[in-house]
Amino acid sequence: MKDYEIILDEAIKGMGFVPNSLHRMSAKPNILGAFSILYANIKGFSSSKTTIWTGVKLFLKNLRWTLKAKRESHLEVPAYLKDLIANVASNAAGCRYCQAHTAHTAHKNGVALEKIQKIWEFQTSDLFSEQERVALNFAMADGSVPNQVTTEHHKKLAKFFTEPQIIEIVSTIAIFGFLNRWNDSMATELEDEPLLFGNKYLYKNWEPGKHQTK
Repeated sequence: MKDYEIILDEAIKGMGFVPNSLHRMSAKPNILGAFSILYANIKGFSSSKTTIWTGVKLFLKNLRWTLKAKRESHLEVPAYLKDLIANVASNAAGCRYCQAHTAHTAHKNGVALEKIQKIWEFQTSDLFSEQERVALNFAMADGSVPNQVTTEHHKKLAKFFTEPQIIEIVSTIAIFGFLNRWNDSMATELEDEPLLFGNKYLYKNWEPGKHQTK
């Protein structure tokens, strides 16, 4: 029995089958578990047959998966690269709030200012490695509307990243898809630090727009 069988069982209760999206996501059980909890809290559990105990078991399993992922963090996509991926995806989606946040966080995670300022030149700039270019090309295609990801994007991604790492990359873009829509739709006001960072270092390609502190 798979460790994440509880999630697949819930899908069967609600839909009669297990979506292939969940099978693919299961390469990272902590992401699958976190997604399931988020989905259940927003959309509701899949079936009226779901008990409170099922929710408790899912929470406990997800805690264990999260701790395991923490122990294996050396196998994951580096935090700085996730920041850059999130930045490119947010730029493609047009969310200025998330652009400022991800650029600010990338710098805090050790990315040089020059590299952040040249993020849209990643395809040609010597500041970016081939692995980074592949990931950022994918992020740009994934963050676009409509989605521009092709089979070729996946082939290139597979040359540099393992299946669990690819799940992390896509999940990073997906969670920022949530945040892009949330912050743009809610016109979330930028906090002082990312606002100052954006105005000082991203001014050539960025402005706060509706996210300006009132």
